[in-house]
This record gives sequence, C-alpha cells and structure tokens, in this order.
Amino acid sequence: MALTMKRRPVSIADVARTARVSTTTVSRVLNRVPTVDEENRRRVLEAMRTLKYRPNPSAQRLAAGKSNTIGLIIPRYEGIFHSYFALQAIKGIGMAAERLRFDLLLHITDGKTAPTAPAVDGLIFLDVYGCEELVDRALDDGMPAVVLNHYLEDLPVNCVGIDNRTGAERVVDYLAKLGHREIATITGDLKTQAGLDRLDGFIKAMKARQLSVKDEYIRHADFGLPSARQAMEALLKLAHRPTAVFVASDDMALEAINVALAKRVRVPEELSVVGFDDNPVAAQARIALTTVRQPLDEMGRLGMEILLQQIRGKKKTPTKLLLPTALVERQSCRQTWLDPH
Repeated sequence: MALTMKRRPVSIADVARTARVSTTTVSRVLNRVPTVDEENRRRVLEAMRTLKYRPNPSAQRLAAGKSNTIGLIIPRYEGIFHSYFALQAIKGIGMAAERLRFDLLLHITDGKTAPTAPAVDGLIFLDVYGCEELVDRALDDGMPAVVLNHYLEDLPVNCVGIDNRTGAERVVDYLAKLGHREIATITGDLKTQAGLDRLDGFIKAMKARQLSVKDEYIRHADFGLPSARQAMEALLKLAHRPTAVFVASDDMALEAINVALAKRVRVPEELSVVGFDDNPVAAQARIALTTVRQPLDEMGRLGMEILLQQIRGKKKTPTKLLLPTALVERQSCRQTWLDPH
C-alpha cells in the first residue's frame, strides 16, 4: 500500500517566491497597505490564486500586535450556564462583540487563571466575586478591563453595575402601598454585591416607611433553590407569618411560591411574593410573578463598548455606570386587608 504524504500548507514565503517579491511585500499586500507598487500587488494576488493560499487571520492579527479577541472571565460555580443572569449578560456581550468584529474567548476560572496578551486585547469580568486577584493583576499589567455586575467605586477600573438598592426599595414601596406591613425577605448570597445591596435596599426602605424589620423575617439564602425552599419553610412555620415576601431572585421566588402552595398557603390571597430579575419564566409561571427587571443584556453590551474604547485609546479615565431597574407588576401580589395607616 502506497503511503500518502500530507501536503505542506502554503506559506507566505511560497507566495513571495512565486510572485518574485519579498515576504514583507506579501505581508503589506495582505494588510492592504496603500503604498504597495501596483505591479507587485498584482503579482502577489496572482500567486495567491495560483497556490490557493489562504491567509491565517489569527496570525495576521498577532503580527499586527492585536488579537481582536476579548477574554470573558466567568467565575466558576455550579450551574453557570443555567443562570439567567449569565446567559443574558453573555448575550449582550456576544452581540456587541459580533457587531464590533471581535471574537470572544470564554474562560471559566477558579480565580487564579486568566488569558493574557497577546492572546486577548482586553478582559471582561462577568463579576468581581472570586476574581479580585485577577482584576488587580489586569490593572497592574495595564490590560484593558471592565467589570460587570459590580460597582467598584474606589478601584481605577471600568465597571457596569445594576442599581440593586433602588430596585429593592421600590419593592418595599410597592408592597407598602398595597397595605403590607409584615414584610419578609429571602436574601441572595451576601458575599455578592447584588445580594448585599438588595438586602440593604430592603432594610433602608422598611425603616424609611417606619416598618418593623424583624430578625425572623430576614432569611438568608444563596440564590440556590434548596436555600430558598428552606427559607420559605422557616417563614411559614412562624406563629405570626408575614403577608408579603421579597425574594432576591426570580428562581428563588418561584420556588418559594411552590413551597407556599404545597403548604396550602394561597398566593397572592394570603401571601404576596416579589422576585428580582424578570426572567421570562416568571411571566409564564402558574402564578405570574411580580418582579424587578434588570437590564442584563444592556449591561453586557455597554461593557463591551466601553472596553473597546479603552483598547482604542479613546478613554483615559475609568467609566463607571449604574443601570436602573424597573418594577414589573403581575399576579403574585394583592392588596392586604390590613390597614397600612
């Protein structure tokens, strides 16, 4: 049996020999440098067609000192690609990257590793939680970077966050206007800025309306369904149950509603529930969920655009944005019979 020799890929040197020009001239033709002699350009293009040469875009970019690639740093945690937050943010980043003709390199990290130049031109951190050292390293190395979902006031880095505090305050105001005074909350992970700010906003608004913040009405969870279930079960066992619950995410809020219904507590007749996210699933649930909409895809889009401005040297000082939320009223809340006054 005859052995088939694998053909060597055509190189830029092969094109140069066939066209009787230097490799530098071929490179200048490939990069569309306007000062190349027209006869040399014609011979190079003809040689490329004859040899069926296909330029390597990655090699061209690296030769020019640019990769046209952005590293998207995603903190490693279970269920990351089932997360509505992550998928929406990645959608916004991805669509902006495609429009701006950049590639995305997804890098899931334990907080110790991240892509570096020349593989990427800049970094987008999906969150700073668990990636603090990597953000510091990027700043030390002069790597263009932007942090999403976290407002970093004191660190000289671009950031685009969500106004979680105001969103939580609006929930309390809404429930209070419905007559609720016994309002509980199921928190998110308080190691995250989102979880902490939503709790802070809740407490601030309760105190501003002179509503009692009871210790037993604050139940800590971690954005996971098991923790939401345990928190809701604990609230329903209280001798004096709340009439409304603000839950720090839609997924947890829907799980809390399932627990209540299983315990024969009617929603919203006996218990009003508000979530946070505006996950499409919330609108399609058996009891459509009142929630807080956060512009996650816009956050991703803006992050990508801000990063590109830094890469192109069009900005010298960090951009820091805090995006507004909006309350979305559906069927999971009802006016209580209690007189709010």
